[in-house]
Amino acid sequence: GPKVALTGGTDFNDHRLIWGKLDQVRTKYPDMVLLHGGSPKGAELIAAKWAEARGVTQVAFKPDWTKHAKAAPFKRNDAMLDVLPVGVLVFPGTGIQENLADKAKKLGIPVMKFEKGA
Repeated sequence: GPKVALTGGTDFNDHRLIWGKLDQVRTKYPDMVLLHGGSPKGAELIAAKWAEARGVTQVAFKPDWTKHAKAAPFKRNDAMLDVLPVGVLVFPGTGIQENLADKAKKLGIPVMKFEKGA
C-alpha cells in the first residue's frame, strides 16, 4: 500500500494529536504502510503503538549508529525517503525532523507539519 512516513521527537508525547492525524491519513489511504524511525520513546513509539492497535503494517527505519555515527539519523532519513512515501508527517522534535521535512519537500513529497498543541 501507499507508504506514509512519520517523524517526531523522543520527548513529544501528544498521543491524541498523533493518533488523530494518523486516523485521518488512514481514512485517505486505508491500505497505508507506516514508516517511522523506531525510536524507543516519544512520537515514533506512539505511532508504532497506533499501527499495532489498528492492524497497520509498519516499517521501522532505525539509525545505524555503528556504521554512520552522528550522521546515522540523516542517513536514515534518506533511506525513508528512498521508498518514496506519499506524504510525511512531522511532529515536533529536533534538526533531524527538520532535515527530513526539507529533504521531502525537495523531492516534491507532501509534508504535513504539526506544532505543539496544534
